[in-house]
Amino acid sequence: MLKPSIIATYGPSLYDYSTLLKAVKSGVSVIRFNFSHSDLDIFDKALNQINKLKKEGFKIKTMADLKGNRIRVRNITNPIPLYPGNNLVLTARNVKSSDKIISFDYAYSLNEIKKGTKIYIDDGNIELEAVRLKSKNDIETKVKRGGFLKNKKGVNIPGVNLYFPLISEEDIKDMEYITNKDFDMIAFSFVRTAGEIKEAKKIIKQKNKKIPILISKIENDRAVKNLKSIIKVSDGLMVARGDLGISVPLYKIPFIQKKIIKETKKAGKFSIVATQIFESMIENYRPTRAEVSDLANAVEDGADYVMFSAETAVGKFPIETIQTALGIIKYSKKYLKNGI
Repeated sequence: MLKPSIIATYGPSLYDYSTLLKAVKSGVSVIRFNFSHSDLDIFDKALNQINKLKKEGFKIKTMADLKGNRIRVRNITNPIPLYPGNNLVLTARNVKSSDKIISFDYAYSLNEIKKGTKIYIDDGNIELEAVRLKSKNDIETKVKRGGFLKNKKGVNIPGVNLYFPLISEEDIKDMEYITNKDFDMIAFSFVRTAGEIKEAKKIIKQKNKKIPILISKIENDRAVKNLKSIIKVSDGLMVARGDLGISVPLYKIPFIQKKIIKETKKAGKFSIVATQIFESMIENYRPTRAEVSDLANAVEDGADYVMFSAETAVGKFPIETIQTALGIIKYSKKYLKNGI
């Protein structure tokens, strides 16, 4: 099997069986199911299609990517405009959101959030700054960087040690489905310590189920600090560069990626590089030169897998994305062996 191997995220762009078949023939070795946007009826149909491919002799694995302890805004009917300089209350109370108050789904105390704390929404496109804690459920903030806020966008609060359970109730419920359907891999989002993976193993064992390949997604500063202990209890690590790029300075990402690949290899584990590999190919037929260089560097670093998200799930050119990536991987491997 050529390394790095290609992971493709399942979505509307791959719903048609003939397109899924082309994707696998083009070089995909793992199909990822994103449980942050799950529809189990659609997943059931997809798994039936994959089982059909397996019966036809294709070696294809399935990965379940859990939601993890992610905070999201809620109760937004239409996009809400947020303007720099305006005051805005963030609340854990389940109320209707407006341009004055935004509800988000964190169920615990906000007391750890102090004045001056930066709060990022929608992959950092919107930036708020905490002004004061009004109560354990409400923070008054000032909009530093505005935009139109849509429902269910993620909230990141770097540097604040908020309380979360090791495994959320939603993830436990999804793990039941995942183990019943015999997924090959489970990826755990927003892992902070080795404890999450240990707890997952315990939960699966209690159900008398076979433990799949367990992957820790490194996407916050705590996980980076606890890297060695997380590697010990995981089968593989994913460099999830999207949320990681909000939790740590962007200029650190390439070097964290190199470190994760090196440390996993040293421990006999595998690594996955993910997020915005060919982001431009969601809309365009070709990747940018920078994206090509990014993938070639991941190959040179020794990544075992590269993972495509929106490019294959909702992008206009899922097959071209896979074929282009495969061409770059093949040439990079040839160059590293023989030169130009």
